[in-house]
Amino acid sequence: MCCLFGYYRYGSKIEKISVLTNLLAENAAVRGTDAAGIAYNDNGKLVIHKEAKSASYIDFKHPDNAVCVTGHTRHATQGDKKKNYNNHPFSGSCRNIKFALSHNGVIVNDDELKSQYNLPKTRIETDSYIAVQLLEKKRNLNIDSVKFMSESLKGSFAFSILDSSNTLWLVRGDSPLSVVHLPEYKLYVYESTDEILYKSLVDTKLFDEIKKGRFEEIMIESGDIVRIKPNGKIFKDKFKYSDYSCYQWWDYEISDNDYVENLKTAAAYQGYPPDMVDDLMNNGFSPEEIEDYIYCVE
Repeated sequence: MCCLFGYYRYGSKIEKISVLTNLLAENAAVRGTDAAGIAYNDNGKLVIHKEAKSASYIDFKHPDNAVCVTGHTRHATQGDKKKNYNNHPFSGSCRNIKFALSHNGVIVNDDELKSQYNLPKTRIETDSYIAVQLLEKKRNLNIDSVKFMSESLKGSFAFSILDSSNTLWLVRGDSPLSVVHLPEYKLYVYESTDEILYKSLVDTKLFDEIKKGRFEEIMIESGDIVRIKPNGKIFKDKFKYSDYSCYQWWDYEISDNDYVENLKTAAAYQGYPPDMVDDLMNNGFSPEEIEDYIYCVE
């Protein structure tokens, strides 16, 4: 599975905050080494920097006055990772608002939605891009369009969406998402999991706030839509979330190779090393037995 990461600053400038960005990205690489990218606003222009390689080998740079940086590390399951347009974040626009969207999870009804809504063809091959197209179809980036997008999807997902007005949207289906608020620094920081988030913070001065208990965990549950505005205010909304976490991969028309890759994605999502799938298959387990083991059986 992939990893979302980023920060949102609503106070004074923090010197060398790109150091934090790179720590978040490097630790997020444990969930995806195929590609990495970030998005931020610079003097009113939405900038996306992504490369088809691990975050461990990228030095992300951005202005210290960037209000928000949102990022993604990719474990590719659909779409050639070497073609950078398949990597996250993806760019989109709704009238005069531009946005960058990143996704952690697997969407299984993207082809169905493209046909249902007669969406334009694109060279982008990933399942994730359907989220951009659904938002663009509504022509507005607002709570109604985000709900429409979220309620249309089947599969597993969490999204981060940064728009050109420096509003950050965090949307959670069943994929994990962890956010902390550090009031002393007027800063929110997030990653896909608690473990990765705290590992990223432990070697920074920000962790002193954690040790002293001067922080707040922002709870984001399945079906939550969270918006963070430039004044630091958080707004929460809900969408009608349908749990597809135990759908059977073989119910969908995918090749054997894609099926195995999806199993590895599911394994990573559940906290198992993806190589475990290969080990189990080498020891005689069928893909269906592995699916039951890692994804559906409590």
